[in-house]
Formats: sequence, C-alpha cells, structure tokens
Amino acid sequence: MNILISYNWIKEYLDTDFSPEKFAKETTAVGNSVERIDRLSERFEKMVVGFVKKVKPHPNADKLKIAETDIGKETVEIICGGVNLSEGQRVVVGLPGAKVKWHGEGDLVELAKTKIRGVESFGMICAVEEIGFEKLPHGYHEIWDITELTSAKPGTSIAKALELDDTIFDIEVTSNRVDCMSIIGQAREGAVVTGKGLKGLKSLKGGKEVAHGFSRGWIEVKEPEFCPKYSAILIENVKVGPSPWWLQKRLLLAGHRPINNVVDITNYVLHEYGQPLHAFDADKLDGEKIIVRKAKKGEKMKALDGKTYEFSHDMLVIADVKKPIAVAGVMGGEETATTENTTRVLIESATFDPVSVRRTARALNLYSDSQLLFEKGLSTESIEPAIARAVELITELTGGRVASLIITEQAKSYEPRVFPFDTQKARKLMGIEMEDKKMIEILERLGFVVNQNDSTTPRLHDSMTFSVTVPYWRDHDIEAPVDFVEEIARVHGYENFPSIFPSGEIQLIQEDQAIKFQRRTREILKGAGFTEVYSYSFFSEKQLTEYGIKKEDAIVLRNPLSSEFEFMRPSLVPSMLTTVEQNQHRFPEADLFEIAPVYIPKKGDLPDEPLNLVMACYGKDGRELFLRSKGALARLMRELGINDWSLERSRDPADYIAHYHDGRLAGISIGKNYVGEIGQVSDMFVKNFGLDSACVLIDIREQDFFSKYTSVKSFKPIPQFPEVKRDLAFVLDEKIEYKMIEEKLGKISTLLEQIELFDVYRGKGVDEGKKSLAIHLSFRSNERTLESKEVDNEVEKIRRVLKEEFNAILRS
Repeated sequence: MNILISYNWIKEYLDTDFSPEKFAKETTAVGNSVERIDRLSERFEKMVVGFVKKVKPHPNADKLKIAETDIGKETVEIICGGVNLSEGQRVVVGLPGAKVKWHGEGDLVELAKTKIRGVESFGMICAVEEIGFEKLPHGYHEIWDITELTSAKPGTSIAKALELDDTIFDIEVTSNRVDCMSIIGQAREGAVVTGKGLKGLKSLKGGKEVAHGFSRGWIEVKEPEFCPKYSAILIENVKVGPSPWWLQKRLLLAGHRPINNVVDITNYVLHEYGQPLHAFDADKLDGEKIIVRKAKKGEKMKALDGKTYEFSHDMLVIADVKKPIAVAGVMGGEETATTENTTRVLIESATFDPVSVRRTARALNLYSDSQLLFEKGLSTESIEPAIARAVELITELTGGRVASLIITEQAKSYEPRVFPFDTQKARKLMGIEMEDKKMIEILERLGFVVNQNDSTTPRLHDSMTFSVTVPYWRDHDIEAPVDFVEEIARVHGYENFPSIFPSGEIQLIQEDQAIKFQRRTREILKGAGFTEVYSYSFFSEKQLTEYGIKKEDAIVLRNPLSSEFEFMRPSLVPSMLTTVEQNQHRFPEADLFEIAPVYIPKKGDLPDEPLNLVMACYGKDGRELFLRSKGALARLMRELGINDWSLERSRDPADYIAHYHDGRLAGISIGKNYVGEIGQVSDMFVKNFGLDSACVLIDIREQDFFSKYTSVKSFKPIPQFPEVKRDLAFVLDEKIEYKMIEEKLGKISTLLEQIELFDVYRGKGVDEGKKSLAIHLSFRSNERTLESKEVDNEVEKIRRVLKEEFNAILRS
C-alpha cells in the first residue's frame, strides 16, 4: 500500500523543524519507507501567473489565438488553442524552460520559444492536465482559469500564488499498518522519530438532537457480526457546491478528485484520519431509516462508478426500508448521493468485517480507497474522531447545522488489548542490552500505555514485568507481547545493533531428502525437454466431475475465493489437462510436468498431503507419444537411481474403461509396490477437457517412488568375458502381452543376461489377430567364454517354451 502525504499537512499535527529530506530519512529508518519525494516548488519551476490583456486571432490557424499576456516584467505573445481563453483572465503560464505534460500525456516536455504556424510563441498557457492537476473538473481543450483562486500579481510564481510550496512524500505502508494510511498516522510515526509531541486533534463538542425525528431508531444493524459499530449524524441547511481551493488542493496532491464540498470533506477526512465516511442525501432515504443487513438475492444497485451491481445473499449492504443504498465498506449508491440540490446530509462512519468486505469487493470486482482500508481492519474507536472532524468541516464550509447527536449502534463496548511485557525476555530477543526505562519510553512514544506490575507478580530472573495497553489505532496490528520487541527494535534503529559474526563451528544441516528429490527430478525432466507447470492447489466442481472424482474424495473449502477454487485438489491430473487445454493452440506439441502435493481427506484430522508427479506429452500421434513418454519415464528412473521398476497391467480395471486408452496403458511398479500409471488419455476425457490432440499421462502417486530416490552411484565392473547375441522372431496371439513372455523366458536359462524387444509387426504376412515380435537375446558367463554349442542349447530351450507355453510360431 502506498499513500501520498503532504509535509505541510503533517506539520499541522506535528511540531517539527526537520527538513523534508531529514524527515524522509528518519521515518524510512523506522520502517515507514519514503519511496519518492516530490518538491512542488521544483515541479512548478518557471511557471508564473499570467494576465491575459488581449486576445486576437491567429493569422494562419482558425482554432488558434494569440494572447497578449502580462507575465510581470513584460507582456509577451503566447499562441493558445484554449476554447475558454478570454481577456481579463489570470492563467498559468509555462515560461521557456518549464516542464509540462503535453496535453496531459507522455513524459515531461521542456518548453522553449517556438514558432507556431509562423508566429512566435513565448511559452505556453497551461491546462490543468498539463501541470499534473488532471483530476480537477475541466472541459475539453480548456486552459486553467485561476482568476477566482488568486489575486497575485502577474509574474508571481504559481507555487506561491496557489500556495503550492509543499513537499509530497510517496510512502510505502506495510499491509499490517493500516493506521499509517493517513496524515495523523504518519504524524504519530513522525512524532517518534522527531521526538516531538502531536498537536491537538480536532473533536466535535456538543450536538443537539433536534429536527425531523432523527434518533436512535433511525439505525438498525441486523448483522452485528459483520458490522460491529455503525454511527451516523444528521446535518441540515447544507449548501452543496465547489470546495474552496485549499481543500481541493490537498485532495489533488493526495491523489483524490474534487467533486463537491460534502463529498470532498469525506475524502479529506479519509486521508487525514484514515477512517472512511459516506454522505447520503437524507431526503432520498425511504422511511428515514438505515438498515445494515445481508443483501437479498437478486437485489441490484447502481453504484457511484455508474455501474449496476447484482448482489448475492452473503454480501453486506446498507439499505433504507426499500432498497440497498451502499455496498458496505466498498462504495455508495448513486441514487442517494449528494447533489447541488441536497440540503440535508446524513454522514455515516462504521467498521465492517474485513473478510466480508474483501469477499464482496472481489465478487463484484468493485474496489475503492475505503474498501482497501476496511479489508485490512479498522478499530471501532476510530469512528468518533473522524465523524467529528467531518461535522466541523461541513458546518464551516457548507453553512450546515448539526441536527442530531452522533447516533451509534455498537455490538459491544470497546475493550483495549492488554499484554504482559517482560523486559529481560525483550533484551534476550534483541540480543542487546537496553535499560527498562528506554524500552518503556519508546513504547510510550508510540502511544502504548505502560503500567508496572505489582510486587506479587512472579518475575523471571532479574526482569521487570509490565502490563502494556495497546492504543486503539494499533488493535489490528499488535497481536502478542513479542510485537513490542519489534516496535522497540525498529525505533532504536537496526543500524545501532552491533554487527558480530557468529562464533563457533557452523552446524551442517542435513538437506531434506524430499527437497533433494524434487530438485533432482526437475533437473532431469527439464534436461529431457519437459516444461514445468505451476498450477493452483484448488479445483472447481467442474474439474472434479469432468475427471470422475467424487466430491467426498476432495476437501471442500468453507470460504473459497471463488467457485473456481472451491476444492483442494486430490489429484494433479485435472490441473494438468486444464493446462494442456489452455496452451494447445499456442503450442501444438509439448511435454509438461508438475511435481506438487495433493490433499487427501482424512476423517477427523488434517488431510494427508502426499507429493505427486504428473507428466504429460501431447500432440497428434498417440502411439509416438506413448513411446516417447515411456522413454522419458525410463530416463527419469535411471537418473534417480531407481533400478527395480517395471511396467505391468494396470491394477484398476476401471482405468481401461474411463481414464485411458485400452491399448496404451501400463501400471508402474517399483519392486512389489504399485506407484501409478502411464497411459494415453481416453477419448471421453479428451472431450471433457476440450483437448484437440492426443495426450499421454504419467501419473505417479505413491510415496514409495520418492523414497527410492538415491544420489549414490554404484560401480558395475566391466564383464571379463564377451556376450553372445541371438535374435528370435515369432508370431503369436495379439492378446498375449510381451511382459508375460519376458518374465517366463528370464527364468529358463542362467546364462541369459538380457532380453530386448526391438520390433512388433502387424500386417501383410501375419494373420489378423496375430502379431510378430522380434527380440534380442544376450548370453554371458562370468566364469568363461561361452561356446556356440552352449548358446544353441539355451536358444533351443527358449524356442520350446515359446511354442509350448505361448503357442508361438518361430519365423526363420
């Protein structure tokens, strides 16, 4: 989160003589990082007040005019195309050397004397967007008429004439420090680094409950769990119109767009106090009642952004007796917004459940400055100061009159958070010696209230224990006593901690085997040409049903971000198939893999989170893909040091029918343990996931695969005696699997070292329903060189077994 902060505005609440540069350095050191400093005097350098004395037509351009303009020391001619240019105006003149945004777009351009259509122009009469004030209301091709904003003499610098001599800090605020998203929040932090105290904050005194029956009965909070506190106040006799320049200026420098004095005041207080407010036209509220409730399904509202939104029942809205008038914590409705005809204003200030606000904003794709603060968590105690400040400004700037007390509905009374604080433990955690007095002083400068515990409280060692009360603006940030240590350390200055190298012997930590396995697997597969996929750990119901996974076999989330992320995934396969579908048109062929945990429900306990591996090869030729995938699997096993793996018939017959092609599927085993499958995705699932091509998956699920990984290399000596090779070709029934043949032949001969299938043939010369296999046979003895006759005897045994066991017909 970032916020634009005016240094002049901060100094209204902070007594400091620090230069902007020193203030930025010191506040950055304690964690409030100033990313950029914008010196307005430099931004508006060589920009002065000009007085238009005479306007005459350009001789060579119908849409351009020549403005004779007094710039103090002289009167110059400036070519201008502003449609609202007229004599007697005070304008912003950019002299040669000034830097502007040309028509409000692109980078800054340095002005120079130039000829425009044959006539020399001295500088430029600027529009609001050309000097960075594009959020000011303005018309197309209009110059900025500042006649009513200043009476400064021609030639006066714009920074001085419009009171723009300020410094703007662009400050990065960490998401847990929502209290720093305001002028006062930054002033509090500034008080810590400057050692100065805060000046008094504004507050509302009095308030009289009168007129139009506005009373406690006006507000009804039906959902106190989601709206712990709601306050409102009625102001009548309001005159809506443009805000004074000082207010518009501050909003512009803070990044807000001026609208009208009432709305501008709510934005002003938002930036000053960090508490969102909203102004309703009280006369447009049906039934003179505010109801905080859940939306009715199908209810709609046109928001201030001009778009109409439809609500679901889980969304919190602000409503009158007939309709929603605001999305709670996000944005108000257009129908009840203040206009120039508004005379009675209802100002609301509330706190809402952060999760509810965040969900609603994301569901509607509707965001605002208020929503950003509410979803981080605001204190119920921040309401009264902000609403009081708003009332003060409205009565001052609109002529309004307070017509009620501040009416509040609150679920429960506020109780500040209190934690024990052990000074000795704090010293141990920081690793430095610091007196109790200094630690307490730092906490108190930060707004904490510190009380020493009495003598009966047990103490550890020589430590002193205290009770520390958290200020309301930090009650969503400080969660435990250890947070006090962090506060003390950052204010003390991390640069003041001694830099000492650790002494003693560094302990070597054994690297986790699972991490080593994952890293090595990634290296192998990327080396084999595979691309790694990173996908969400969540599924939609559609992905579950499309892959045939039952809902009860997956973990359903209570608070999903959306319907696309409703279930924790129990398998990597649907995610992979979705990834293939999303990429197939950009990459017609690809090899992908993902290695990640899945989530298996476990009754009455946390889910199991086994590590899974899925590989996918997709393209046009399913047979070629299957062979390529099998080769990649073999390489992976070899490189991981897993030698006792094999392929077999899948142990789940349903896989043949549903998930995979019945002719291209095999189970993967390591030793006696079944770990997964390799197979071509069936036509049904190709259709379910919208695939345009064939896809072969390797789905490895069992942990035995990962536990077998070893980085230890074993040495196998080179054989002392040569091998003898023979080839056999035979025809047998199509249904007989090669695996059965390999297992049978491997048991026949002690001299048979290796069997390798090198050809499978179907077609001319081979009867239908038959296939021809060709195999390499390698024989070797570790004791002697084999004679030809010995090998012939072994081959004859094999021929006999093939004929008797498999009814094979040997081919010559």
